Amino acid sequence: MLKGAMEYAPSTFEERGAAVAFTTPLLSQTRVRRGERSKLEVLIPSLSQGMGIYVVAWKAVPEMVSMTMHDRYLHDLIVKEEACSPHEIRRATLRAARRGLAGPQAAQAARRALDEDEEQGTLTHYLLILAILKAVGLESPEMLRAGLDTDEGQRLTRELMTRAAESLAMDAALLYARLADVAAVTAPVGLAHSPRPGRLVRGLTDLKSFRDSMTDWAHAVPGDAAPVAVFCAEVAQHTIGIGEAVLAEFHRRIGAIGPLLQAWDREIVQLRAQAARMAWLLDGWSHITGAWEVVQAESRQQQAATVNDLFRILPLLPRKECSRDLMAESKEVKPAHRRSVRMLEDWRTGRMDIDAIRRIEAVKARVP
Repeated sequence: MLKGAMEYAPSTFEERGAAVAFTTPLLSQTRVRRGERSKLEVLIPSLSQGMGIYVVAWKAVPEMVSMTMHDRYLHDLIVKEEACSPHEIRRATLRAARRGLAGPQAAQAARRALDEDEEQGTLTHYLLILAILKAVGLESPEMLRAGLDTDEGQRLTRELMTRAAESLAMDAALLYARLADVAAVTAPVGLAHSPRPGRLVRGLTDLKSFRDSMTDWAHAVPGDAAPVAVFCAEVAQHTIGIGEAVLAEFHRRIGAIGPLLQAWDREIVQLRAQAARMAWLLDGWSHITGAWEVVQAESRQQQAATVNDLFRILPLLPRKECSRDLMAESKEVKPAHRRSVRMLEDWRTGRMDIDAIRRIEAVKARVP
């Protein structure tokens, strides 16, 4: 059911919803959240160039919009799993892309992403073991030389971790269980001194590059899209500022691994909350940074069109996360946006913009 247009000024990330990587242009990066009676609903911005956000019952979306095969499958996955957090949506998105419904390159990218997730989890677990041993003064050159993937390395690790558990006044099995929980929470973010940055740390780095590139583009290409680009860069900067503060606190907490494991009930709740906040902060930005990178090889006209497309799906910070009223500022930019925006799809007739679909699939071909 289409509930109609509304002014969209969410107070929390949960109210803003999680971005969904649909390939249908009108639905690309629309957001899903829990609405009345915990039912899923989707927020669709600027239908037919309107000013408001349309709230649509999730199950009604296929009846309202002509969807690609990929999007119908992804939609069904989200309905079945009732997913609405960034982690859950990303997992469903990778499952859908892995089937090849968004093209073979997107399928390969999804498989690479899943493999990288597994490798990152293993690396994080290994580095946390080293951190625990260092915290209790049990660093072992022999274990490092042997490696955790050998029988000798695993034997030495078990001996040292048993001694570490004694130093921390806890059972060895409990230490291993808590370590596994910390690794699962930490892997998507990444450790401060990891040789391979975590996915969310890489996302923050990509966002900084996007901010700089968008600022430079606005100065180099004056026109109706320039103030839109400046606003996109400002929203990125505010997100970066909050993200860096959250990341610093997250890494500080991980750095004190001994106290974290001992004051477990309090510390793990805080750690999970900070990891979740990082995921919500960066939710939706990977598509935006990827789309902007893809369009760098195209004409200035296409770049301007992309700026306007990105403005439509910009992840504005909720009121409780930002001291500035970015929603009010976005309204000041909308006149410039309307002067140069182009329609992606006539939502009443369902005609698709095939070029736009191909550009979205090109973004999905990047590792999520």
